[in-house]
Amino acid sequence: MRDYAKKYSSTSGNRQKVAGRRTGGADRERPFKIIGAIAVVAMLLGVVSSLWFGVALRDGLGRLGKGQQEKAELVAANMALAAEKDALLQQEKIEAAAGRLGLFPPSAKQMRRP
Repeated sequence: MRDYAKKYSSTSGNRQKVAGRRTGGADRERPFKIIGAIAVVAMLLGVVSSLWFGVALRDGLGRLGKGQQEKAELVAANMALAAEKDALLQQEKIEAAAGRLGLFPPSAKQMRRP
């Protein structure tokens, strides 16, 4: 079989000619470097904002839990105060307290109805 590679190749001997690097290559790479820098800054900004939102969310959930606990305590205190109020407003208790103070019920003539 014949070797036709030498006939069609522009190489001399076994060495191939490789085009050298052009001096204008830096101008072509500059937009890619700028885009890369912008992408890196955007990713860093995304990571930092994600961390900040996570901390803010954790803080908000902590305050929400604390608020629910405080609400439960206030509801329990409110129920205790309502029970105490109902106990104090019983007719027998009021009459006993009035008797200790020396008060007496009004007579029929003293009561006026509008």
